[in-house]
Amino acid sequence: MQNLVMIPALGCDGGLYADILPRLSGVVEPVTIVADRDTLTGCVQQVLERAPEKFIILGTSFGGRTALEVAFAAPQRAEGLVVIGAGPGAAADPSAGFRRTERLRGTEFESVVTELANRVSHMPGANGAKARHAFISMARKLGGALLARQSAALSTRVDLWPRLGEIACPSLMLWGREDKFSPAADGLKMSTSLAHGRYAEISACGHFPSLEAPEETADIILLWLQDNKFI
Repeated sequence: MQNLVMIPALGCDGGLYADILPRLSGVVEPVTIVADRDTLTGCVQQVLERAPEKFIILGTSFGGRTALEVAFAAPQRAEGLVVIGAGPGAAADPSAGFRRTERLRGTEFESVVTELANRVSHMPGANGAKARHAFISMARKLGGALLARQSAALSTRVDLWPRLGEIACPSLMLWGREDKFSPAADGLKMSTSLAHGRYAEISACGHFPSLEAPEETADIILLWLQDNKFI
């Protein structure tokens, strides 16, 4: 059975994928790794230390960026790539990321979490409020120190657009159409820049498709796995 390494978003744990795992049960062997070092290089090392020898790597947002960097770092181990809501560009405003990190390290943890939660979900969607609540619960459980390290890692990300052609494995870019953090257009552009890229978009969905549209998300992943003969 194919190993599926899943890297949650900033402030999230395995609960981010809990609603899609029943659909994937018996098809893949899931392994969730919360990457939490303060550089993306450190996060990649952390994932590779814990991951099976061969795997498909899937990540959302911060986890999606980490998954992308794992695919660059270990092409001989990463046999497939699924990126959800995470573009390959450099940090648009590193200073804003640094300020967020310091706020998380200080006394503004709850304020930062609320600000992020207000952008995470497409509230008019069927599961928007549920996804927002789930994010807040996961972030509170993980705590400010961990979120600060993840925030610091994101703040120094570099531009990987010119390198996308190096990724040879089958790749799926999966986006919510109403994503407020990472434009869906970036996912489509990424898919056309990869040797074996595919793009899928879910309407009336925000940054966390696995929470807002779990059945559709799982079906998209299953179809991609089947088409690439992973299952």
